[in-house]
Amino acid sequence: MEYSARIICIQKQENMTPQPFCFNKSRVRAIVLGADPTNYSDGGNQVQLQYAFGIGLDPRYFNGILENLNLLGLHLEDLYIDNLLPDYQKAETGKNKDFVKDAKLGIPDLLKRFATVKGSKSMPVFLTSYEVYKAVLKGDDKIWTAGELYNLETDIPIPASANSLGRPLIPLFRHTKYNLNKQDQYRSHVLEYL
Repeated sequence: MEYSARIICIQKQENMTPQPFCFNKSRVRAIVLGADPTNYSDGGNQVQLQYAFGIGLDPRYFNGILENLNLLGLHLEDLYIDNLLPDYQKAETGKNKDFVKDAKLGIPDLLKRFATVKGSKSMPVFLTSYEVYKAVLKGDDKIWTAGELYNLETDIPIPASANSLGRPLIPLFRHTKYNLNKQDQYRSHVLEYL
């Protein structure tokens, strides 16, 4: 089902902080974590979003992620969706040289938001970007390349003990190179875990 059909009315408000998206916090099976809402795809202007990833407003920001999640048997109704940094930043994540440092400071607030989701301590967290992956690792942990992660050269999911979120982490990067239709071994491995 197209998720935008489930959202009846969304009003565009300037400079608001996008809210996490969730149909029902007591029925969540997994968490999806983005970087931040900063996005200048509106002719160079900041796109204002009501919910993380623009859910209900513009499907292009989340459709690719949702397609991957669907391949894992997860649907929009199963998810709690948020950004590591919920506020708009000075630059888009890939161009923000301070993202990882700032994001590490945002983890305590993120954990408070996660705590509002029933059973979230044991739920997998799908990381939608490499920058988010780097930000949630503990300081002395090895940072694997995206290719190494997807080639399963380390533990996937990343154990709760090895990250600042205290939950199992599964890279599910937005870049089309990491579409699960092209990553059979990785997809099978994650399906076995789920």
